[in-house]
Amino acid sequence: MSQRRSTPGRPRTKPAEERRADLLDAAERVFVERGIDAARIDEITDRADVSIGTFYQHFSSKHDLMLTLRARFVERLVERQDAVVRRLPADDWSGRVDAWLVDGVRAYVEHAELHDVLYDHTPINAKTTIQVSPENEHVEAFRRLIAERPNPPADAPNPAMAANLIYSAWYGATHALLHHETEDIDRLSDELIADITDLAHRYLRIEP
Repeated sequence: MSQRRSTPGRPRTKPAEERRADLLDAAERVFVERGIDAARIDEITDRADVSIGTFYQHFSSKHDLMLTLRARFVERLVERQDAVVRRLPADDWSGRVDAWLVDGVRAYVEHAELHDVLYDHTPINAKTTIQVSPENEHVEAFRRLIAERPNPPADAPNPAMAANLIYSAWYGATHALLHHETEDIDRLSDELIADITDLAHRYLRIEP
């Protein structure tokens, strides 16, 4: 394992948080290219232009790094979809639900490789045994959006149950699309979006 060199006389000008972000960005690239099992810490520190010691100032292990990347992936996804939703008028609740689902599909299509390597869906990660946390901030963000519904009908489903069921359908269908279809992904994504929003409207009792 190599030790990261430090250029003589070069000032350490980056704040600790920037160095941490550089490590996370570098790890994403290395993990996508090589898989988590094959990736080495010294490869990541070389890409980030930091020392091995700096790595261990921020992360206790490659396992810890991977969990941090998962958390950042979800945090960025939640922030992205929240921004899309908030562009719509506050009184357009059904439009906000649709926007959340549509952008969710688009985001996963755009970041499929990173999602797969972090969540253990590719053969390159066959030996990885880290499990997904049962506490899913992405589902919670969707639950909060559903709970914002003004004057829900008497037969409207419980927001927590609705979020879990619709999210499971959306996530499962998007995952199947990305891993069983290789051509015309834009058209297939559009078809999936139409189907999943129709399903959400029916289950949430949204009038046409």
